[in-house]
Amino acid sequence: MRRISKKIGLILLVAVGIMVLFLSGLALYLSRIRVADIKKQAEHIGVLHTLYDKLYVPVEEQKFVNFDLADNSLRLNEIQLLATHNSYKKMGSAIPKFLVGLVDRAEAKAMKYEYNSLTDQLNHGVRSFELDLRCRAGDLEVIHAPLADNSSTCPRFDLALEEILLWSEHNPGHIPLLFLMELKGDWMFLDPASCDFTGAELALIDGLIKEYFGEKLFSPGDMVAPGETLNQAVRKKGWPRLKELRGKVIFILHPGEYTDCYVDLDPSFADMAMFPAAQDTALENSYASFIVHNEPRVKTINELVSKNYIVRTRLDSGLAIDENRFEKGLASGAQILTTDYGPNHNFEHTDYVSYLDDQYLVIANSYLQD
Repeated sequence: MRRISKKIGLILLVAVGIMVLFLSGLALYLSRIRVADIKKQAEHIGVLHTLYDKLYVPVEEQKFVNFDLADNSLRLNEIQLLATHNSYKKMGSAIPKFLVGLVDRAEAKAMKYEYNSLTDQLNHGVRSFELDLRCRAGDLEVIHAPLADNSSTCPRFDLALEEILLWSEHNPGHIPLLFLMELKGDWMFLDPASCDFTGAELALIDGLIKEYFGEKLFSPGDMVAPGETLNQAVRKKGWPRLKELRGKVIFILHPGEYTDCYVDLDPSFADMAMFPAAQDTALENSYASFIVHNEPRVKTINELVSKNYIVRTRLDSGLAIDENRFEKGLASGAQILTTDYGPNHNFEHTDYVSYLDDQYLVIANSYLQD
């Protein structure tokens, strides 16, 4: 009996050892994906500098827009923009997706998409993006999840900002670019170098955005008067005209656990770089201006839009093409319409693109024009 117990114990020990070796090897393999992506990103920036140093021809902005860009009457909240979801994401390794699929097939399937570079998307008319930001060993990185889904076209946040700035500088007069920044602190146990966001990291994000964009940045301080909250400014005065924001860049903080900490850094909003967004109909705060309302509930979003808020909703979810959901999103009047099916995408199963009107990606907001 004792010999049998020893054999069982030895078998278990060997099995555990094999599992540890497998997981260690997998972690090393996935870490190398991140390192390779950072190298590719740096090379990409170098190529862009060479491209822009030559006789670069700016994109023709009007071809992406269904209204006359010379129209001086439209305000920022009176247009609708097609936005890409997790705009930085690459497919990455199939191994972690397979492992996730053993537990949740739907979640594994929802991970199987990727985008071209931010520059490519900009060149094809995308003017609104979503970037997930994580803190790793003191650095800011744009990735979906540590190790399990960490492949990105722009993993280094500072280089992502440089890429955006380069395009903006060489395409003067573009529709304002909107970036929804989602700060993530989940799944940190997968990467020991991951760390949570504190006031210091939030201040670093603000500092980098200001450093790169300077006068190109449209921020909460451009909206509020002394003693006025951002929520009050939006409700009472509304948004600037589009002509005043051409060539500008706007950053929005996705609602979540870091919102209060971020607002506490600058309760006056005067020097804040990002607009803190509110969730759904939670409007009893000082900062509501942008609203994230992912479910396209037409009546609810209509009411928000009628009060001058700019709303983000999703035209599709989980890689499911849903025409009914698309129509609701459009009818809601939400200004930021997020999709996984942006122009020039890489899906093999379909050539469907969530164009808002014919082949336009920026349109006059029909709800506010009625």
